[in-house]
Amino acid sequence: MNDILHKLNLWSRDGREFVNTTTYEADPDNDLKNTYFCNWHKNELNGDSILILWNESSNDNGVIYGMNPTDRPGNTDMLTTGFGNTPAIPGFPSYFWFIPEKDVFASIRFSHSIQGKKNLDCFLNGFLANKSPFRVLDGDGTVIGYSANGQPTDQSSRIHSKFHALGRKQEELEAELFQNLNKITRIIKIETLQYTIEDDRKLLERVFSGLLTNNPTFNQARTITHELQFKPTEQQLRQIIRNYAEQNTASTIRNAGFIYNNGKRIMLKGASVAFSAEINTNREDNEIITPQSLLTAITSQRQDLLRPLDSPAFEIEEAIAQ
Repeated sequence: MNDILHKLNLWSRDGREFVNTTTYEADPDNDLKNTYFCNWHKNELNGDSILILWNESSNDNGVIYGMNPTDRPGNTDMLTTGFGNTPAIPGFPSYFWFIPEKDVFASIRFSHSIQGKKNLDCFLNGFLANKSPFRVLDGDGTVIGYSANGQPTDQSSRIHSKFHALGRKQEELEAELFQNLNKITRIIKIETLQYTIEDDRKLLERVFSGLLTNNPTFNQARTITHELQFKPTEQQLRQIIRNYAEQNTASTIRNAGFIYNNGKRIMLKGASVAFSAEINTNREDNEIITPQSLLTAITSQRQDLLRPLDSPAFEIEEAIAQ
């Protein structure tokens, strides 16, 4: 991976302009816009590196639109902001921390940036296929294969370039559940409810319906477990796993999972390694964080930041014999 990033850095810094650092054809019909190279820096001691990309956002010839939050629905007036006569590619940066030692990378998201995983995939695959020195070319400049040094070999025509990255742990969880899809008989959902919220209050009161004449009230949050007969389709299972992994820290869902017909429980907690952390780095207004300063800050707390990778991919609760 470091060799690819090193060669990407050399290609991007060969004197070309920023607009010429994209590596693939945008596909507006499928909401895929251009991605550009901003910066890269590597820690020579541990091999970690930071890649910064620029993700083009929707705009109307450099004009970005907004709506007044105090307007009423039906108003057609749009607010606009632009760059005047200065040529600009509207968008947001994305920051990626590559850790070759662990064979993983992390997307680091700030308030001024986006996650950008889809753009990263397209950008690196575009570089490998269209720009990298790994390409083997014929006399007309057509790619006919790949090799480590770009020279033709007996195998180069059978080698293809591919950057492929999956969510850490989630692929292990998916493999377990999809292999046992026909065994799933029930779904479990554990969430925190607040009595001050009407829908939550109704659900809590429903728990005591038929058991108590006067329902109790709660001043503090209560955790409730739902268990329901359910045999998901493959599409439903995939959607549940994805939505659970993508939930933010404000979500009331504390855990979810499935029960097999033999009583075994597979809980989703642990499938996602997304978390928030304080990173001690400075950023001036209207500036991208330099990869050097971000990597220095990360390196100072590297052990703590990597610790979530050591937790189990998912929780297993074995059936208890009766």
